[in-house]
Amino acid sequence: MQQVLRSLFVDLLIQKTLKVKSSVTKRDNAYSVPRLTISKNRKSMNKEYHVLEVEDTSSAEFTKNYWKKQPKFSLREYIKENGAYPEQIPDLNLEIRIYDDVEFNRLNDFIFSPIEHLCISEKVKNIIELCSLPEHRFFNVDVYMPKKRNKVDANYYALHYDFTYIQNDILGMIDYEKSNIRIKTKAGEYHLVRDRKDVENLPIHNKTISEMISKLSETAKLREKNQKQISTLSEEYWNFEQVDKIYFNRSFDFSMDLFQIPYFSWMIYISDKLKEELERNRITGITFSIPGNKQYLVHRPNPILEWV
Repeated sequence: MQQVLRSLFVDLLIQKTLKVKSSVTKRDNAYSVPRLTISKNRKSMNKEYHVLEVEDTSSAEFTKNYWKKQPKFSLREYIKENGAYPEQIPDLNLEIRIYDDVEFNRLNDFIFSPIEHLCISEKVKNIIELCSLPEHRFFNVDVYMPKKRNKVDANYYALHYDFTYIQNDILGMIDYEKSNIRIKTKAGEYHLVRDRKDVENLPIHNKTISEMISKLSETAKLREKNQKQISTLSEEYWNFEQVDKIYFNRSFDFSMDLFQIPYFSWMIYISDKLKEELERNRITGITFSIPGNKQYLVHRPNPILEWV
């Protein structure tokens, strides 16, 4: 039975890998997704990056109206499937309400909210549009105050981008040998990550495991019968071990003014240039820190960044 399961797993994993490779080729041909431009002149590029933190002094949640009118279309799923933004995006009906609490009810330029990825004022949008950004989209956001229930007389936007499925060149800029990134199994085994292909194979691997477990658990009776095999497969899930330091190789694009590192960090990184512009314009609702600083009681992946 063990050999049968292993054979089934390998077949499914190969099929998934081939499907992903095929879809990537199709995406590149059909959508011509813009790639980051690597500049040879590093003297004119950014020299330092900072962590951008959105304060919770202006916090909000989705309104009841948002949940009622939420479209069936999922932008996240579309991007995951196609590796690009759709040519036309339906109205996302983004509505948020500021919390009714004196500690969290300011109206800042940055609002801490469940919106992907940043909720910003028009003033911030005008600054950011002049910077070097990943491929992105701006969506209108209606912001409501807690008690008055009226929309604020100011324009707010969702700044949406994606570093996992669209602008994922960042994974190719990592020096994996120096960064010493490892994959950990539930069984306690470790595998060294050699390149970005190993990174991209992890979610494929885990999805394959989940599909195998689902097949063995289609009914309660079947699940009880296959409990031993399910338990064995559960040990095959992979996770990335916490990374304390990320080294970037010489292909790193120092012209970027904003980026994120999928899988290994939850932080948003901005350049000196963007930081200075935000400070000069007295933008509210944000703080800055050095990559690697542990400023939270709750653990959030925040590695030190180094350049080769």
